[in-house]
Amino acid sequence: MKRLITIAFCLVNGAIYAQDLPNSGFEKVRLIEPTKVIVAEIKQPTSKPDVKKDLFYVWYGANTIHATQGGYSGKLLNGQYNEYYLNKNLREQGTYKNGLKTGSWKDWNEDGTLLHKSSWKNGIILPDSTVSFWKRLPLIRKRKRQPEKADPKS
Repeated sequence: MKRLITIAFCLVNGAIYAQDLPNSGFEKVRLIEPTKVIVAEIKQPTSKPDVKKDLFYVWYGANTIHATQGGYSGKLLNGQYNEYYLNKNLREQGTYKNGLKTGSWKDWNEDGTLLHKSSWKNGIILPDSTVSFWKRLPLIRKRKRQPEKADPKS
């Protein structure tokens, strides 16, 4: 009887001190395909995003990643996205927000050389020159002053 009480006490005591990992809300997905490995983060938004019919939404469902114009039927990608070649070199890297590309995206060749870099905002690619109109005006631009050279005659 003492053994049974001791075992029950240990089990109850162990359950009380068990650790729970904090739930950050992010779920990581790792997909291995014949030509690439994808590691993506998924976080369900607190409210349903306003879907625009002309944008492509990237989502996870049925153990694969899909891209659909104007809608989705699964968990939207939301967070860091990394795609690797089978030799473990990066293939593509960027961030999704509510299923849309956002921020800086980079593509690499299989040998690791940078192939392309682009900037995205809410699923729309930005032009290469993202300098604002006002900063391009000649009156607004500040000229760098050249340091004055010492007079060689003195």
